[in-house]
Amino acid sequence: MSLKRVAMWAGAALGALVVLAVGAVFLVFPRVSAAPDFKIEATPALVARGDYLFNHQFACGGCHTPELEPHRFSRVNDTSRIGAGRHMGGKPDFPADIYAPNLTSAALGSWTDGEIYRAIVSGVDRDGRALFPVMPYPFYRSLDPEDVKAVIAYLRSLPPQPVTLPRTKLPMPLPIVMRFVPADPTPQTRPGAGDEVALGRYLAYASACFECHTKRNERGEPTGTPFAGDNVFALPGGGIARSANITPDKETGIGSWTRAQFIGRFRAMTPEAAAKIAPEAQDADTEMPWSNYSAMTDDDLGAIYAYLQTVPPAHAKVETFTPPAK
Repeated sequence: MSLKRVAMWAGAALGALVVLAVGAVFLVFPRVSAAPDFKIEATPALVARGDYLFNHQFACGGCHTPELEPHRFSRVNDTSRIGAGRHMGGKPDFPADIYAPNLTSAALGSWTDGEIYRAIVSGVDRDGRALFPVMPYPFYRSLDPEDVKAVIAYLRSLPPQPVTLPRTKLPMPLPIVMRFVPADPTPQTRPGAGDEVALGRYLAYASACFECHTKRNERGEPTGTPFAGDNVFALPGGGIARSANITPDKETGIGSWTRAQFIGRFRAMTPEAAAKIAPEAQDADTEMPWSNYSAMTDDDLGAIYAYLQTVPPAHAKVETFTPPAK
């Protein structure tokens, strides 16, 4: 047999092995447990708690609620369409058009509470398909189950929004890689207010402080010093935003900030204030969902501040905004 024919057969065999391997991945992964079987009693208190978590503390509404002005990221949510989903495309650093799905009963009405719970904490839909981890479910898997149940109770209370968004389509090899991301939850009990630093740590991860304020590579893997910022976000208007250093370094972080200054920074960015940011005028633009976080309680914001003061300081000056070229 000629060398050319041997090479051809070898190449065909290798191709077949690759196909089999990919097929095995799709058959076996994501590897998560079945959705739990429970029904949440949506009391008024639980729904109110879920409202606070969804729209403010966890800022779920920052992605899953349309904006009043599409593609003006981190601005003002359209409160008449809470949970209706949002097209998150138009960003150069996203690999494809990303759609945060509709979470109202128009889309989730046939889902069980357990299926929604599993989607939040494990990152798979009711059919077992992996969710794109722009949703930080790797951190949600450690949430207190009572917090997750409150969010679900709130979602059940929302009026249906008859919005059908396309399914996100990702280029290869992302559909394969992301199947390895979902995992079973590792729940913890939410620390009480008496342990402020522990509560702050819980919130710093649940509210995506670590997710955004830690530099990541092109695959989304954290590579920088935790909370030292410099995570890059290409903005629809053409500018570049970079997350700030929020370690307690006194020169380049928030080490010189008082608790009151930290809380005041959030209070200053209400929806009304956020609506006035004008990228076309080259005002400082950001990916931070300030308008959601601005309504967090003083106790919760103060707990995050207390925790951040305990992390190792990193001397890292960050240019948080580069305006678009004129």
